[in-house]
Amino acid sequence: MSATSADAITPAVNQVSGVLTSVQIYNGRWGRGYVRLDDDAYLTVTGEALNGLSEGNRYRFDGKVVVHAKFGTQFECRAAVIEIPLSEDALVRHLKKNFKGVGEATAKKLVASYGGNLAALRDTLVSNPYSLDFSAVTRRKVAVQGGEDLKGLIYRDLSTRIGITGVKDSILRKLAEWLVPQVEEAADPVAAAWAQFSADPYQAIQYLDGYGFAAADQIALRSIGFPRFHEFRMAALATHALREGCEQNGHTFLTLDNVFERISAVDTDVSPEKAMAAAEARSEPIIVEEGRYYPRHLWHAEKALAANLATRALQMGEPIVRMAEDRLFHEIAMAEKMLSQPEKPFKLDESQHRAVVGILTSTHRVHTLTAGPGCGKTALMEILVHVVRDKKILFCAPTGKAAKVLSSRVKRFNLSASTIHLMLGVTVEGFQYNEENPLDADIIIADESSMDDLMLARALMDAVPYNAHIIFLGDTDQLPSVGPGQVLANLLQMPLNHHRLSVTHRNDGGILDVVRQAGSGWVDCVNRPDVTFSHGLPAPDDVGITRVVNAYVNAINRCGISRVGLLMPRRKGDIHTPGWNTTYLNELLRVKLNPDGARVVGTTLRLGDRIIIRKNLLLEQGEDKDGKKVVEQVVNGDTGFIRECHVDQTGTSVAHLYLELDDGRSIKFPGKELEAIGLAYAMTVHAAQGSEYDVVIFVCTNGSPTFVHRGIVYTAFSRAKVKLLVLGEDNVIRQIVKRDIPQRNSMLVERMRAAMRRIQKAGGVA
Repeated sequence: MSATSADAITPAVNQVSGVLTSVQIYNGRWGRGYVRLDDDAYLTVTGEALNGLSEGNRYRFDGKVVVHAKFGTQFECRAAVIEIPLSEDALVRHLKKNFKGVGEATAKKLVASYGGNLAALRDTLVSNPYSLDFSAVTRRKVAVQGGEDLKGLIYRDLSTRIGITGVKDSILRKLAEWLVPQVEEAADPVAAAWAQFSADPYQAIQYLDGYGFAAADQIALRSIGFPRFHEFRMAALATHALREGCEQNGHTFLTLDNVFERISAVDTDVSPEKAMAAAEARSEPIIVEEGRYYPRHLWHAEKALAANLATRALQMGEPIVRMAEDRLFHEIAMAEKMLSQPEKPFKLDESQHRAVVGILTSTHRVHTLTAGPGCGKTALMEILVHVVRDKKILFCAPTGKAAKVLSSRVKRFNLSASTIHLMLGVTVEGFQYNEENPLDADIIIADESSMDDLMLARALMDAVPYNAHIIFLGDTDQLPSVGPGQVLANLLQMPLNHHRLSVTHRNDGGILDVVRQAGSGWVDCVNRPDVTFSHGLPAPDDVGITRVVNAYVNAINRCGISRVGLLMPRRKGDIHTPGWNTTYLNELLRVKLNPDGARVVGTTLRLGDRIIIRKNLLLEQGEDKDGKKVVEQVVNGDTGFIRECHVDQTGTSVAHLYLELDDGRSIKFPGKELEAIGLAYAMTVHAAQGSEYDVVIFVCTNGSPTFVHRGIVYTAFSRAKVKLLVLGEDNVIRQIVKRDIPQRNSMLVERMRAAMRRIQKAGGVA
């Protein structure tokens, strides 16, 4: 593009037209092309909407002009529609170029066959070229030249009609794929797809991952003109309000008042009563039970887990060990000797000894062991393993990082830990191990149980054999699960086998002092040899950001990047707008720490980047020596590095990456899942849960009490093993730790006790 033309196109421009002279698509999604404008200047056009366009055709591009620091003026395209001038010559040229088997004579005959109704021909060429019938003008076989399949045509139609609303291109493609099987037999499938979709743009919410109410509503109201108070919209709004209220606050259900508040928060003019009535009439996935409103999947999970735990609570059985007390004490003493070092003998304190004996000899099969950091939960499990070394024991944790920490403690017994997902064997149909196919284990030890949400806990307990023991380890002062539920807190209210440790044995320095203080609701903000408080939060300007970046870089130079955590409450932000959020800091730190990493084609990622996986995925890794498929499970929160990038034969798409994860695994990661990878130089406190770092730099910012509370500070502090640097205002830190961790709506305990009563009344186990 010439300098003159670049100056002429300002950021205010939101639409350009021209001939697409060339286009390159990366990873089958994002494209970069050049458009010859009407003044013969060239403009660079980028975006996912370029996927499927044909070089040489004229298009109208909707989007915005941006000025890139490195690449100059570009047009970010959100939607593209083919433009064909309404003239016989233009239509003939288009037919010749885009249809195989069509020459000048055939094209002219087809144009003439429309009897002067050129608009009808042009509309067909734009919306559904496959429907053109050439049989009246030629005997040759005619095919669309390099054109799109039905999915592509439906996508292009959706993009033309609704792409300008700003809905992600990937969502439009998912909608097109969902619509294809429903309309492929229609005489005009593209028109049929639009008719079906526009009749109820909310219907697909229940079937498409990533297509939620916000996107559907934007399309419905802005592009379709869908009636705001239509039954379909109000029903979908009610379901959205309920699910969002549960997911954002960790509830398994909402009260009617809660639901009404959430509905009004989305649209103040919609009657909550009418919205709920519409949801009932439309059979939305909502369960109403005694004034409690559940998303259907959470209701089923809560009922199933409660029944499972009730049965186990009533089934007294064989303890883990059955031996004389003196022999048991001798075995424990031998285990203590095994864990001792010449310069540091190991001895259980009274509460530890009582707990391990209680767990080993209890006739309950569900046990909990809770404690703060440094109280010896894992050491106690090492003692237990030594005593019951002849039994089959499985160790698990919610994340790969937590599993790695646990593995390092039990490897001396030739044991290891895995994520719960991996242990359960995730398949495309669900978990491999379940109620019908339980795990092969005598004892299952589940660490970091405060992180287990309702759905994961239900899946875990479904797979635990009824004659096996399960021990939940956790810290109730840490952040609860990201997903709905408060499973560990609920378990502690049930008639099971409970033990709590209170004496600290690790890190007797200042870190443990401030962790205990945070848990009690007050922090003195006094510096210690291993804890530094900044007594103020610098502004996120050049000076403040440089201070944090330098502290982080110095720490990783001393300890290694995987042993340093830069943590903060907030993730959302903009890479171009300075702020104390991980989005901005990650981009800044990547430029600082990995400036020369080779770019992963078609993305902003680079080889060597520190990354986090934000999605649970089951990944095929090839075949073993016997020809069986090898799969690996990664979970939301796994961290590591990008080590290799392999592109396909075109050189424009990532076939797969090789990731080196912090839990020690090397993972072959498919290019089609690249959106699940984010940067992890800086991390949220939630994402760091289950991790340990030698050094933690915690940027403490305030926020909503429902999100920024004592659990955030406690969890951030307790990730540090050697050094803790806290950047924040003293009064803000004290204000935050005064806030209790918000209670969550759950009926798990009540359901479990009610199930116990039903079983006993029916003459079941006692």
